Amino acid sequence: MHIPFQFFSGSFLGVMLWLSLFSACNHQSEKSSVPTQNEREYKAVQVHYAQGFSIDEYADYSVINIFNSFQDQSDSLRYVLVPRGKESPDGFKNAQVIKTPVRSLIATSTTHIALTEMLNANEVIKGMVGAQYAYNSEIRRGFEEGKITAFTQGEFNNEVALDMNPDLVMISAGQASQYDNYRLLVDSGIAVFVNAEWLETTPLGKAEWVKVMGLLLEKEELAEKQFKKVAERYNALKARADKSSEKPLVINNMPYKGAWFVSGGNSFTAQYLKDAAADYPWYDNKSTGGLRLNFETVYEAGLRAEVWLNPGTAITKKDILAVDPRFKDFKSLETGRIYNNNKRMSPSGGNDFWETGVVRPDLILSDLITILHPGTLENNSLYFYQKVE
Repeated sequence: MHIPFQFFSGSFLGVMLWLSLFSACNHQSEKSSVPTQNEREYKAVQVHYAQGFSIDEYADYSVINIFNSFQDQSDSLRYVLVPRGKESPDGFKNAQVIKTPVRSLIATSTTHIALTEMLNANEVIKGMVGAQYAYNSEIRRGFEEGKITAFTQGEFNNEVALDMNPDLVMISAGQASQYDNYRLLVDSGIAVFVNAEWLETTPLGKAEWVKVMGLLLEKEELAEKQFKKVAERYNALKARADKSSEKPLVINNMPYKGAWFVSGGNSFTAQYLKDAAADYPWYDNKSTGGLRLNFETVYEAGLRAEVWLNPGTAITKKDILAVDPRFKDFKSLETGRIYNNNKRMSPSGGNDFWETGVVRPDLILSDLITILHPGTLENNSLYFYQKVE
């Protein structure tokens, strides 16, 4: 599964110093000093689904704006991408400058692997947090052969990163206080890029972050081409599902210690279910993340649900009944319509659903339509999901 990077918290003073260096919180006051369209050739790259970034391209450089990268603040971040050999532009004093193409990268999430894989650029990853849990065979092999430096989950080692001197460290969005740990890298001239892909609430919004990686690697045309193919196929699949006359009721996940976390009504998981023409008990909820419900609430829905998705790590019905024998009364268990997204697992536990699935939502949607509406698609084989027998 996707393994989120755990950060260290710094002092309040450290946070303030960090934000003064790293964030573009005075975006409005800086705006007037940015070169205008009349001063330089300019175009805005079209971002159709993602809400977390925008891209401005000028003749000699590009600007990536990251929105709401700190969950506890509304500040935005700005990065100026300058081709090697070109001078950095004036007017971006609160932005980090990144020389492109990025030649070496330390990744801190398996989702970052998906972005480089889609652009045929895995060789750029020289360090990886939790590399042993990656699904991608090329990354695992690089780790095993010592070509990729492994960083311990939750214990990012700045000294090792400094010795590697990568062009970029890519980290995941989170709380502002968590970034104080990286000030040493920025002070030493290593760019630290905040990837907020996981905060997107739509499948295509997540996948569109490949355009950001495309700019960093100077592979923007390939990124645009790859994403366009995925988006067109996703929307075509959605159109097929929309014609379905029935919407099977679905529940998801598995209870843990008396609580049952399900997906909020505005989450990307709920969006998948809507696009696959499913009914879901919590569509009306406005949460973009998970909902913590009591066992009885979900159990009642489970008695009626026609399909059960992602029941923990279960591979067999026996695994499910071992959690709670009352599940024998679930309609989905009686009819055998229980499916889990653990078909593609590495020997060490890496789940390709959380890697390739980030940039290939069309494959996930195809699986869901096949599960929910058998016979709708010509190809009924499952890619990420498998039936719980």
